[in-house]
Amino acid sequence: MAEKVERTDGRGILAGDYLNQNRTLTRQDWLEDCFPEWGTLLNKEIEEIELEKGTVAIWWLGGPSWVLKTDEGGIFFIDVYSGPSHYTQYYYCGVCKQAGAETINWMRLNPQLIDPWKFHRLDGAFSTHKHQDHCDLYTVKAALQTTDCMFYGPPTTVEKLRSFEVPDDRITTTIVGESVKVPGAEVEFCMNYDETVIKTGEGSVPDRYENCATSFLFKTSAGNIMFLGDTWYHDGYKAVGDNYDIDVAIFDMGMNAPGATDKMSPYDCARLGETLKAKVLIPDHYDNWANTASDPDLLVSQFERIVSENTPQIKTVILKPGARFIYPNDQDIKRYRYPNQGDGYDAAKSITYGEYARKYGNSRKPEDGNV
Repeated sequence: MAEKVERTDGRGILAGDYLNQNRTLTRQDWLEDCFPEWGTLLNKEIEEIELEKGTVAIWWLGGPSWVLKTDEGGIFFIDVYSGPSHYTQYYYCGVCKQAGAETINWMRLNPQLIDPWKFHRLDGAFSTHKHQDHCDLYTVKAALQTTDCMFYGPPTTVEKLRSFEVPDDRITTTIVGESVKVPGAEVEFCMNYDETVIKTGEGSVPDRYENCATSFLFKTSAGNIMFLGDTWYHDGYKAVGDNYDIDVAIFDMGMNAPGATDKMSPYDCARLGETLKAKVLIPDHYDNWANTASDPDLLVSQFERIVSENTPQIKTVILKPGARFIYPNDQDIKRYRYPNQGDGYDAAKSITYGEYARKYGNSRKPEDGNV
């Protein structure tokens, strides 16, 4: 008689009779069992992976959210959002003011892929600007209580971090032209021309770009990765492209109803990449808000076509939520595919076509146990 195998449901929860079907459930059990949808799979992958010297890894968490890990083991959040759908109102919301809309519903489409409360190491949390999905209460509170990480953001973001009770000794205000050294990288604070965030806040007079948004250029042993948050295209990026060597540029893309620009169109994304003189372009944000969503395959196809037709020397990479991208190794993948788990298959153990099938055919005896 084969030894009984203790089963779990894949998240480390004991499964009872099978897949935990026989236990009493409460709403809290449901929330803890099912959210985040990927459990701590990515947390573990990020923390445990050991990178070759001269490489850097980034994970796209969907929407505007990224994690970066250097070959020295430094782990960094960039614009990580762990929150729900929400709505914004005219008195504060920059997009509402542009559109003249009293309120806008932001319905979240993408899954939550990490557990922000369960990182054992986090060296920094960077926010390009103060919008809720880039400077997030849930992520900040988790990182503040469970790690010793520093928090980085422009002046108006710092005000928000303080309102989240982040102490001043854990905050660095990002001033354009300055930089900070972190494990495995130097992070340059660069101009960011986000036209929406400068209109965000009470009042009707737009603020200064430098006060509201920062682009982060992570200069690593593998190359330089720039995160541009929710920027719009702006001619000022000509100076950024001239003054900095940018290997990978990551920026927002999406569709906009007439009357209010929020995300860049595929054309503006391609134009931005050319202006920055970047070698690889990776769009984000087009997947997560219903009001700026489109057919994602059509949107990225347009982006790829525009880049290939106008600047064929520039590469495009299209990721999927949860994707790991290692630079420079993966710069030619074009489109990410999820692993199909086939490398774990073992033909010899197949009850359909393996040694068991050849020995017993389709018969199965109770004494065979769990095969």
